[in-house]
Amino acid sequence: RATLGMIPLQLAIGALCLLLALVLLVFMILDRRPSNLIINALVAVEIALVAQLVLGVTRVVKGVPDQVSGWEYVGYLIATLLILPAGVVWSSAERTRSGTAVLLIAVLLVPFLALRVNQIWPA
Repeated sequence: RATLGMIPLQLAIGALCLLLALVLLVFMILDRRPSNLIINALVAVEIALVAQLVLGVTRVVKGVPDQVSGWEYVGYLIATLLILPAGVVWSSAERTRSGTAVLLIAVLLVPFLALRVNQIWPA
């Protein structure tokens, strides 16, 4: 049952990240800095990632299957949570197209880390 709670959240996070990636790609091509709307969307993704971390830690506290490393699982959840803030900080220091590219890469990393989280904890 906990797995079913995580999957819709991860799908929503992934969909929003892919949408943001498309917008950031357009901004990068146009050589524009990310707008406040994009930053607000990143904050929304980050809030969803906090919820994912809470759900994940709850799963670990309830009991870890034998084939699952609880530390690895929680480590990936924490790493996923830190990717976007690191990208925003790095991007804000780089006021060129490269800064937008850094955000694009950070946004694309989040769904891939979510896939890895699903591989660690079997359904």
